[in-house]
Amino acid sequence: MQVNIMVATLKNKYKEHKDNVINLLVLIFIASVIGVYLIATTVLIAKDGASYIERAKKLSSDPVGVVKEHPPGYPFLIFAAHKFVTLFTDSSSVFTWIYTAQGVTLLCRLIALIPLYLTGKFFVGSGRSFWAILILIILPYPAEFGSDALRDWPHILFLAAGFLFLLWGAKQGKWWMFGIAGLAGGLGYIVRPECAQLVIYGGLWLLIRLFLPTHNMNRPQLVCA
Repeated sequence: MQVNIMVATLKNKYKEHKDNVINLLVLIFIASVIGVYLIATTVLIAKDGASYIERAKKLSSDPVGVVKEHPPGYPFLIFAAHKFVTLFTDSSSVFTWIYTAQGVTLLCRLIALIPLYLTGKFFVGSGRSFWAILILIILPYPAEFGSDALRDWPHILFLAAGFLFLLWGAKQGKWWMFGIAGLAGGLGYIVRPECAQLVIYGGLWLLIRLFLPTHNMNRPQLVCA
């Protein structure tokens, strides 16, 4: 009897995992098609995008100046991606920089769909989360920002990933997940300072639990978290 229950549980978990993978692949495919189309048809990038690219160019000659002037996270992503691109081509034209910046933003958008979907699944289930993320993908402004040289989606990537680990840490009682959430918040902070809100959310939850500990996390674990 117990063996049958275990087998049934494993089958259900496998089916759920398979459904989640299929949902994510469909979402990422749709977002990829829309993103590549928008990049190919973009005539002019945003004004802020041009300034991010200029900062990325300056990172090799004046990194300290760039860091003092503006959060360096997104320009650094552009700079690193451009270095990777130049391994396969000698071209370092303006268009190479532009397409690299747009590609970085689109890649961040595609990866961000994973924690966004899993966060939605945590609250409302996989089915509703799928439709919610699909709507987010096809909405004009999020799609446009996801194919421009802007830092909105890189910021959302770190914010969503950190928030997901906060949820997992709180539910499963694993203190080290709060460390990953803090790391995501720190990395996101150098993209956009608003990512510091993760530290506030996590800190408030831990503070409350220090006075009202649960069975899955004792006070020493909360202090470590």
